[in-house]
Amino acid sequence: MSFDFKIKGGPNRGAVLVIGVDGDLQKVENTEKLTQDVIKIAISPLNPRTGYGSLISKTLIGNVLPMDFLVSTAENQINNCLNNLQKLQKEQSSRQLVSAAEQLAAIQQVKIERNQTDFRFFEVVIKVLAKDFSTVSTQFSIDPF
Repeated sequence: MSFDFKIKGGPNRGAVLVIGVDGDLQKVENTEKLTQDVIKIAISPLNPRTGYGSLISKTLIGNVLPMDFLVSTAENQINNCLNNLQKLQKEQSSRQLVSAAEQLAAIQQVKIERNQTDFRFFEVVIKVLAKDFSTVSTQFSIDPF
């Protein structure tokens, strides 16, 4: 089974590694790892060399194109980065044991909406199906700050 270190916070709140009561860095596994992997790839700036990440924040923030076009483009970018995550997980599973709960089987929903209270913010909702048939849902905000 693979693991990753547990991250708390986000790019706008200062992401930090979480230390457990025993003083060691906490780890995430199974569904919690898949959730963290989905968030990480979606909010990471796209690295053109590796293809890891997305252009979601550059697409949504500061553009004057029609909103439905921007949202559709950003949703496609998230779908593309999640497809890339599937490929990366397949490659990883050929070299080490990766549980079914950690592997992305299907993308169920990617939805981006403008925040109705403050139009500068966007709410992103992602639902995926893991290979153990569990549903993983996560959401985060994209803001211009």
